[in-house]
Amino acid sequence: MSFKNLPIFILFFLLFSCKKDFIPQESSKVEINDFVIEELDYKYLSTKSKIQYKNENQLINATVNMRIENGVKIWFSVRVALGVEAARGMITRDEFVIIDRVNKQVIKSSLDIVEKEFKMKLSFDQLESALTGNLLYGISDSDIVRKEGNYFKIIQEQESIQSQNLVNIKTSKIEKLILFDEITNYLLTVDYENFKPLGKILFPGRHLFTSVSYLDDSSVPVITNINFNFKEVERTNRPLKFPFNIPSKYALKKI
Repeated sequence: MSFKNLPIFILFFLLFSCKKDFIPQESSKVEINDFVIEELDYKYLSTKSKIQYKNENQLINATVNMRIENGVKIWFSVRVALGVEAARGMITRDEFVIIDRVNKQVIKSSLDIVEKEFKMKLSFDQLESALTGNLLYGISDSDIVRKEGNYFKIIQEQESIQSQNLVNIKTSKIEKLILFDEITNYLLTVDYENFKPLGKILFPGRHLFTSVSYLDDSSVPVITNINFNFKEVERTNRPLKFPFNIPSKYALKKI
């Protein structure tokens, strides 16, 4: 599996969305034991960020508070103009629930909704890793690691999905993630930027998610951008609260 089936438009997008530093002059193979990735280790994580959601039809600016219990649940609250909460969500290994305060309804689904919406299968752990800048898939002997300029490139294959991680040699942090599904032609890139100290390690203060997908009956790509600018980040061993009271009068919608 490779990027060979990727439409030429997307190949150009993929190339020119990379920083100059990511365009290598030379490439050499590296043994897996010869490099290090510094990942975020935490019991609980609390963040506050400004986000911008943009596609060809929408431009939404909001504030998102997010709390994570590592490996257990992801809680988030979305506030729009004047600090009004528009939605609150809870993601666990079994369920994805959103309290939609705008339409006064509760939306419930399994985690398969990620695959339905984004045309790519991601587990809870992989979703959590993407949100925190950690490696989505564990390192294995079948992975290919190459040194390209100031970066290590890690190439991994998981069924129909190929992933590439670009790791800064100096900081040992992932600065770009590329996921491509050969079956659906879905492309997801995540740029991790503006690293700041979080205790003794670095945390990316900006996450830029860019997805490229296709409607079933169209060859025209649909491009969506979600930009997270983190204003507050805290990791702690102290248990956090995850308030999630569903109003009894809200309609239930299962998808």
